[in-house]
Amino acid sequence: MNVDAEQRLSLVRNRMGDARQALADARLLLDRGSLRGTANRTYYAMFYAVSALALARGEAFKTHAGLISFFQKEYVATGLLGREHGRALQKAFDDRSEADYEDLLDIETGQVETRWREAEDFLGIIDARLRLEFELQP
Repeated sequence: MNVDAEQRLSLVRNRMGDARQALADARLLLDRGSLRGTANRTYYAMFYAVSALALARGEAFKTHAGLISFFQKEYVATGLLGREHGRALQKAFDDRSEADYEDLLDIETGQVETRWREAEDFLGIIDARLRLEFELQP
């Protein structure tokens, strides 16, 4: 990634803004009973947040698997973040994949609500990590 530090931090802030917007959109969809839409936007809230972490380190990934692997390796395996955060991201990805690609949805409202709450916590953890590692203010 060939951008200066100021541009990179601007990109990180934008990506966290995308994460917050996706989480807000997921809440609206959940309140309207749209399980597929909620699963999608909940995962993308987490995806954008992890992408912000990667961007802050000067990393960018072309695949979801690459970004998730980065998160697991650099944050979960090292103990910087808990294993529950790695599991939450993976479950959100799995739910999103099912919601987006399966004809028959096997996801229930309670499951989607749980993922949304996990994503809300996840964004808070990522915000804190960005402040700690990169002195990034919201």
